[in-house]
Amino acid sequence: MHSRFGPGTFDPTISSNAIHASNAANARAAQTVSKSTPSFAKNSRRIVPPEMRAEMASLMAAELRERIFLFLHYIVFLVTNMIGLFITVKCYVEFAGDELTKMMIAATPLMFINLVALCGLVPIKGTKREIARIKERMTYLKLAMEFDNIV
Repeated sequence: MHSRFGPGTFDPTISSNAIHASNAANARAAQTVSKSTPSFAKNSRRIVPPEMRAEMASLMAAELRERIFLFLHYIVFLVTNMIGLFITVKCYVEFAGDELTKMMIAATPLMFINLVALCGLVPIKGTKREIARIKERMTYLKLAMEFDNIV
């Protein structure tokens, strides 16, 4: 056969009967594939229970709240350290005396204010631990939502 695209037996013109036959063959193949799926591997979308959705939403809100707390704890820590450093430099520069006396006068606010600021590290560590706990629970819930037929 000689087509307008050159010598050979291939004719790119497709009839509507060929298209319908191809669609029917694809539909039969899809039916045999869905019948061969094992019973434990579900194809359909599962409905997530509303309790799980509510718990996931509350965990996401709790994580957001804890991240805001962590950010605020960091700000308090940094601001307190900056105030302590500012007062230390001010005491050192503005005190009229010898170097040893200036150092002793400047060491007092540096030591006490920055030690108070170091106490701010405790809630930072606790907040990080709480975020990790919330993320672990969220991971467990995601696993339970995805594989509820197995877990």
